[in-house]
Amino acid sequence: MRKCHILIFSFFLAQFTEMGHTTNCPDPQTTSLKWGIPPAPWIVNPYSPNLPQGDENTRFVRANILVAGYGQGVVCTYKNSVGEYSIWWQALTKVPSRLDYNWVDTLGGFVCTQGLDQCQFYTAAIQSKEKHNWFGFVLK
Repeated sequence: MRKCHILIFSFFLAQFTEMGHTTNCPDPQTTSLKWGIPPAPWIVNPYSPNLPQGDENTRFVRANILVAGYGQGVVCTYKNSVGEYSIWWQALTKVPSRLDYNWVDTLGGFVCTQGLDQCQFYTAAIQSKEKHNWFGFVLK
């Protein structure tokens, strides 16, 4: 009987945990960046020196995790014939472990220049704007 209570309690708690997932910067050759459009949920970085261009020679340069106490978002920078441009995803981001040598600790956060596959980061689950009560029902 005790195992049954633990199992039920575990499922109850699992509803309220916030899940995250690992992701990488968008690949400029296989996503809508190929046409100069950042894929959702990414947006053009307002401080980017150039706008995204549909260029075959676009390549990944670096990824930055912006930190202000905890991860505030990720900026991915690309280079093409026009110059560099960057896109931004504002999301809660897990700060990399000190043992993850792909990410280097800098003044404003962390930077990774290893490549698209090596620069993985963890974002929190996307939260809905709806308010829920303790039982998970949507409040009006």
